[in-house]
Amino acid sequence: MKSVLEKLNALVLLCMFCVTVLTVVFRGVLGIPASWTEDLAQLTFFLLVFVGASAAMEDEAHIRIDTVVERLGRRGQRAARILGRVLMIPFLVLFASGAWDNAMNNWEISLGTVDWVRIGHMYLALVFTTLVMLYYLAINIARDLRGASRQPGTPDSKA
Repeated sequence: MKSVLEKLNALVLLCMFCVTVLTVVFRGVLGIPASWTEDLAQLTFFLLVFVGASAAMEDEAHIRIDTVVERLGRRGQRAARILGRVLMIPFLVLFASGAWDNAMNNWEISLGTVDWVRIGHMYLALVFTTLVMLYYLAINIARDLRGASRQPGTPDSKA
């Protein structure tokens, strides 16, 4: 699934690049203000961040401060990793729940100048990416409980 997320992120990055180029062409070359390009650029940036964050969850590539954890023994590090992941679950569940509520409440509201994009679609993307993060979090907890975890931040050799 991570490779699918990475390919999706590459596609979103390409769209963001094209929309940004269009913004420059419309405004700088043609002298036409195209506010819809700004809205689409913001949407693609939003998607880029959250799809990338969900892909980074598998390898635990998110930024963290682990100076205290690294000073613990092997068992202490494992316990700290499991505790940290378990503490993330309620946050992600609340985040997904709030995103779902906002998706339902804003389903019919369009994104400013882009009528075919709904605000609810953006919140639905948050729900999806948060569920992917929860999935990878569960996998990483299971790996640690089995004692088969890899060093955080290093990609799996099978990937």
